[in-house]
Amino acid sequence: MPGLIRQALRFRAGTPNSTGLVTLGPVVTRGKVVELRPPAASDAAEWSRLVRPERDRLEPRWADSDLDWVARTDQAAWRERCGELRRLARRGEALPFLITVDGGIAGELVLDRVDRDRGCAEVEVWISEARESAAITASVLRLLLHHAFGEYELRRLTAAVPVGDRSAAALFSRAGFRREGLLRGYRRTGDHELWSLLATDRPEESISDLPIVSAMDVPGSGRGFERSNALQRRLHELVPGGAHTYARGSDQYPEGMAPILVRGDGCRVWDADGNCFIEYGMGLRSVTLGHGYRPVLDAVHQALADGVNFSRPTQLEVAAAEDFLSLVPGADMVKFAKNGSDTTTAAIRLARAATGRDMVAVCDQPFFSADDWFIGAVEMNSGVPEATRNQTVRFQFNDLDSLRLRFAERGGQIACVVMEAATALAEPEPGFLEGVRALCDAHGALLVFDEMITGFRWSASGAQSVYGVRPDLSCWGKAMGNGFPISALAGRRDLMELGGLRTDSPRVFLLSTTHGPETVSLAAFRAVVRAYTEGDPIGVMERRGTELADGVNTAARELGVEEFVAAIGRPSCMVFTTRDTDGRPSQPYRTLFLQEMLRRGVLGQSFVISAAHTVADVEHTVQATREALVVYRRALEDGGVERFLAGRPVAPALRSLASPRQI
Repeated sequence: MPGLIRQALRFRAGTPNSTGLVTLGPVVTRGKVVELRPPAASDAAEWSRLVRPERDRLEPRWADSDLDWVARTDQAAWRERCGELRRLARRGEALPFLITVDGGIAGELVLDRVDRDRGCAEVEVWISEARESAAITASVLRLLLHHAFGEYELRRLTAAVPVGDRSAAALFSRAGFRREGLLRGYRRTGDHELWSLLATDRPEESISDLPIVSAMDVPGSGRGFERSNALQRRLHELVPGGAHTYARGSDQYPEGMAPILVRGDGCRVWDADGNCFIEYGMGLRSVTLGHGYRPVLDAVHQALADGVNFSRPTQLEVAAAEDFLSLVPGADMVKFAKNGSDTTTAAIRLARAATGRDMVAVCDQPFFSADDWFIGAVEMNSGVPEATRNQTVRFQFNDLDSLRLRFAERGGQIACVVMEAATALAEPEPGFLEGVRALCDAHGALLVFDEMITGFRWSASGAQSVYGVRPDLSCWGKAMGNGFPISALAGRRDLMELGGLRTDSPRVFLLSTTHGPETVSLAAFRAVVRAYTEGDPIGVMERRGTELADGVNTAARELGVEEFVAAIGRPSCMVFTTRDTDGRPSQPYRTLFLQEMLRRGVLGQSFVISAAHTVADVEHTVQATREALVVYRRALEDGGVERFLAGRPVAPALRSLASPRQI
C-alpha cells in the first residue's frame, strides 16, 4: 500500500480483560496519532466541550435519548453513559471506544449489539467535523474491522445510516460496507438504510496494511520533483504542449514544480515523487464529490461488468435522460456527449439551422469551445479561417447596452447569444439576464446558457434555476460525472427535434458519437444525481469555501497584504488574486504564490473547492497561505520577485506564441 512505513508500525490491541475493554492503535495518519481507547468518567468535561457546539454531522447513538442537548453533555449523564457501556462490555454485548486524535477526543465508536454466537454486531460511529478527515475515519474503521474480524472473530457487521445522510453513507461505503435495504421505524429520528460488511468481503489486509502513513503523505513534505520533471520532459516529446489540456500545461506552474500525479483520494493527490497535496480546482472543476467517491465507483463497477458500449441504446440511456430532465425543468429533451465543446458546437449548429443565420454573439467570458466558431475569437486562433473568425462577435457581461449594440449592428445575422449566467467573480446584476432574454426574443435569436461550471456547483439544476431565466438551449459537463467524461445538450423540444426524426425541416446533424452513450459515464452521472438528491454537496462546498475565504483573507489582512492577495468569488468556485506593488494583476507574483503553496502541500491554480475538503484540509490551506504570504510580502518590499522566484513566471494558457515559456 503506497505511503506506508510498515517497519515503523505502532499498533497494539489489548487482550480483553475482566471489563471486556481494549485499546486499539495508535496509528499515525496524515501526521496525526489516532487511537481507539475505552471511555472513562474523567472524559466528561472534554466530551462536553466537544459536542456542545451542535455543528457536528454524525451524532452518537445516545443523541436519540429523551435527554435534551444540555443534559446529554452534562457530566453526570456522561458518567452514566460510561457505566452502561462498561456493563455491556463486561457481558460481551458491546465494545465501546473513544476516538482520539493527537490525544484529544474526536468522537465515539461502538461495536454494539454483539452476538458472538451468530457472529454479528452493529457499528455506530460519531466523529467531530472539526477533527474528521477521510484518512482519519478510514483509520478508525479499519482498526475496528481488523479487531472485530480477527480477535473478536465476528463474521458480519452492520450499520444503520439515516436516509439522506450521504456523509455517513460515504464513510461506511469507503470501508467496504454495502447498502442492503431500508429500515423503516428503526429509530424515532426517521428511516435508516442498512449497510453491512461480511468478513469474506473485507479487502485482504494484514495488520501491517493498516493506514500507518509516512511523512510523504503529509502535505508539504518537500520530497522534490525529480521524477515529475523527468516524466514532464518525456511528455513534451510525446504530446504537443506536454499535456492534453492547455490549462494543465507545465507552463501554468512554476518551472520545475509541475507535479505528475499518480493517484487521488478525496481532495488529496500524490505525485510521482511521493509528494502529497491538497488539491484545488479538482479536475478543472469536474470533481465535486472527491476523487474515488465510493458510490460513484460502485455504480461504475456494476455498469462495467455488464458491458460498456453496444450497437443499440440501453436502458441506462433512458434512466439517465429521465434523471437529467427531472433536475432541469427548463429542458424538454437531452442528448449526451463526452465533452463540453461537442455540446456547445451542437447548440450553435442547431441555432443556425433554426434561425437561418450564421453569426454568434458570445459573452466576454473565458472559454466556450475548442471549435473554430469560438477559438477564432481568442488570441490563440492560428489555423482558423478569417471568415469563421468574423462570424463571432463579443459583448460584455452585465452590460445590456453592449449586447444591444451588437444586435443593432448585426441583428438580422445573429443566430444565438452564448453566455454563462454567472461566473465565480461576477453575479448577474438585477434585470441583466432578463434583459438578455428579452433582446434575444425581440431579435429572433436563441439564448444558450453554458452550464459547464455552474451546473452542479451553483445548483444541480444549473444557474438557470438559481436566477429564474430559462434559456432555449443549455450545455452541461464537468461535474456531471464527478470526473468521468460526460456532457449534455438540453433544450426546448421544438429545437432539439430538428436533430431527430419528428421534423419536416432539413435535419440537423446534432450529436452522433460512438462513446456518448457508453454505460460507465452514464452510471457515474446517475450516482452523482443520487448524491445531490440525497445529500447537500453544494452546501458543503459553500460552507468550506466560506471558511477558506475567511481564513485566507484574515491572514492577508494580518500580514498587511490584503490589497495584493485575496480569496474572492462564489464560495463554491473561488479564485485568488495576485497583484504587484502597483496593484495590477501579476503573473510573476502569481507564480511566486503558486510556488510557495506547492512547497507547503497545496496544489491548485485557484481555490475551487469540493465537498471532499474537510475542516482540517481548509485549516492546512490557511496555514500554508499564511506562510506563503510572508514570502509574498518580502517580495513586495523588495520591489519584485526576482530574489524569491525560481524560474520563469507562468503565462496565459491561450496565448498566440509559446514564449515566454517556450521550451
